[in-house]
Amino acid sequence: MWYKGKRLLLTTLAAGLLYTTTAFAANVQMDLFYNGAHHAYNAKEIAIVIDGESYTDPNMPAVSIDGRTMLPMRGICEELGCTVTWNEAARQVYAISDTHTVVFQIDSKTGYKNGQEFTMDVAPMIINDRTMLPVRALATALDIDVTWDDPNRTVYIGEAPSTGESTGGSTGTNTGTSTATTGKVSSVTVPTSKTATQNFVITTTGTFNRCEEVYVSDNKVVLDFYGATNGLSANITATNSPFVTAIRTAQHTADNGESYTRVVFDLTGKMEYKVTPNAAKNQVTLAFEQVEIKSITSSHSGSTETVTINASGATGATVTTMQDPYRTVIDMPGVKADDIDEIINTDGLEYASEVRTGWMNGTTFRVVVEANDLTQMTWKEENGKLTVTIQKSTLENLSYDDSTDTLTLKKVKTINTGSIKHNDAYLDGYYELTLPGDYSDVYGYGTLNVNTDQIKSFTISTTGGNTVIRFNQNIISAYTIKDTGSAYEITAKNPQQVYDKVLLLDAGHGGNDPGTSGNGLTEKTMNLTMVLKVKSYVESNPNIKVYLTRDDDSRPANADRAKTANQIADLMVSIHMNAGTASASGTETLYAAHSNDGNGTLTSLQAAQAVQSRLPSALSTTNRGVKSRPDLLILNSTTVPAILIETCFLSNPGDALKISQATYQDAAAKAIGDGIIYAMSNYKLR
Repeated sequence: MWYKGKRLLLTTLAAGLLYTTTAFAANVQMDLFYNGAHHAYNAKEIAIVIDGESYTDPNMPAVSIDGRTMLPMRGICEELGCTVTWNEAARQVYAISDTHTVVFQIDSKTGYKNGQEFTMDVAPMIINDRTMLPVRALATALDIDVTWDDPNRTVYIGEAPSTGESTGGSTGTNTGTSTATTGKVSSVTVPTSKTATQNFVITTTGTFNRCEEVYVSDNKVVLDFYGATNGLSANITATNSPFVTAIRTAQHTADNGESYTRVVFDLTGKMEYKVTPNAAKNQVTLAFEQVEIKSITSSHSGSTETVTINASGATGATVTTMQDPYRTVIDMPGVKADDIDEIINTDGLEYASEVRTGWMNGTTFRVVVEANDLTQMTWKEENGKLTVTIQKSTLENLSYDDSTDTLTLKKVKTINTGSIKHNDAYLDGYYELTLPGDYSDVYGYGTLNVNTDQIKSFTISTTGGNTVIRFNQNIISAYTIKDTGSAYEITAKNPQQVYDKVLLLDAGHGGNDPGTSGNGLTEKTMNLTMVLKVKSYVESNPNIKVYLTRDDDSRPANADRAKTANQIADLMVSIHMNAGTASASGTETLYAAHSNDGNGTLTSLQAAQAVQSRLPSALSTTNRGVKSRPDLLILNSTTVPAILIETCFLSNPGDALKISQATYQDAAAKAIGDGIIYAMSNYKLR
């Protein structure tokens, strides 16, 4: 070994300086901050022994992250006679001795020892502002023996006890002795329904060595199956549980080389449960106790009222706000509520008109909180307590009909509806109507949550002498205004209810997904350039309403782009650029057949043919034709006609030169626009 015999053991200080929650205890409990988030940590203490002498870092203990032991680098390296320095700009840490210079890069598996690159299986991390080094990296970098004693949770650096001296630990040079796998985690049996007994059974083919529960937080149950490989899907979401939202699995390797499979149960909140392995070590049952509703109480304080449901654990509640009458409906499947009255006492409440309970199908307990129309109800659940908060609204002289998504304003004062300004900020999720004047004395101000399929909420505010009504949307909507004589009705509608023809234009890629590139051009940028030009051209036709999936360097999920098309559009056109060898060139349009083709309306193939018959000649590119591509999500997830245009090849110098020029861009936009207008004008759309 190359390190000096220098010893600066701080055992006299360790007990007082380690951390306040635990010092030399069976478990270490503390908050760890890494990767930009806080993580609750509760695990058996990891001991460090250097050449036979115990070592405790006064600032940071050794911790286990995803089955890998992370050691506090500075203290240990200095204990081994190294000088440790930190380069903030490069996020690098150096360990320097008389004969070695080792460089570690934070969050990188590549390190350098005397100028030679080496690879670690786990990257160094910053945890609680301390550099933490994986055990194996320490062994590799410093050319020393590092041994992991798993049963005793001890890292031996340098001299390790002989097998006879160990209390049963698994020892070995550098990385420890690997334990063979004997089974595979093969299945997780979930409850039959949300109201059934909430037992989950994890089964292995063969046996596992042991099952350990790892505490992470109150909203997770983490089980590690040592000696078992993973044979499960990475993510199980069909849990049939009101409070287990997903089951996630992954395979890891411990410091001693032992394989284990981690099974994570994501919870909506803290639950009481029991973990029971069977004697054969091929099955573990995770049984959650039935949640009991203990009481429902109400209170009034100032301008706020609360209705509180007290339970023994997370209820897994589904909470819905409904109108006519305005109410919050709370459904809690599978809970016990034997001692709860059907009508809850609301004496002293001003805003909540009634709180009632009942059973749905005998298995789901329902609580309904009914309140005055112009109140605001919100809810939250934590630590077995679900609270509905009711506050008096500052809005007045209005009502909302959630069955028609209509906001009715009483005609207390005349509004010139023809002078109302419209601002359709659908890409930002809202639509604004600016009234011609100050109506704050009539309608007040504030927000009302309505939570319908189309509208989340609306807000009324007054600035600069004009009152603004903002509708916060769940889906893109169009708005009509009707003067009934006694009121003004503002109705949110699907665009297809307002416009004869609706087009959705999609600029492919965007944000952290640049797409392809070539000859100085980036696909996401060129796609957006073309989409904006096509939009401008098509909008010259007054019969077609055009929407975009993005108008900036953002990246909507492809599934969301298709979902938007299905919600509002008669046709979706996605614009892309192609890539291939330098000799590949030309233009092609892609489509996928839909199950509803043949009903007499426009098909994706017909739309593709309309564009492809015009675009190659406008760009003077090779006509590569129309191609069926049912494998593309943007095409196979749509139910309305959808096409994807590969305008040209950015990898081809000739194609790239053309599409980089405004004259060719304009010609291509016109050709695409003409194809769209033809398809939408000559075929039935609905």
